[in-house]
Amino acid sequence: MKSIFLPALFAACIFVPCLMQAGTLENSDLDGYRYQTFGPQGARFSGGVQSGVIYSESVVYDICPAGCELRLSATGQTLTVEPDDYVIIDHGVMKKKED
Repeated sequence: MKSIFLPALFAACIFVPCLMQAGTLENSDLDGYRYQTFGPQGARFSGGVQSGVIYSESVVYDICPAGCELRLSATGQTLTVEPDDYVIIDHGVMKKKED
């Protein structure tokens, strides 16, 4: 039993972070924001998240699993988000977090 458990645990630690890339949106402000996600050239997605709210000082994971256009409803700012991007809202402005 031990001989199977350790290699399985090791494999899980390596592969799980690779599977979890799906875009992250963090709100560092004290205000909440409504957002919308769009496909290429502004087309709405047929499934998944189309709009939502990110509350103050919170994080939304899996925002754009295949990439999307992310728009803040209040400001109209639009940002192209890839599956592995981390986007931060700071003082009402979205920007990608640099590694």
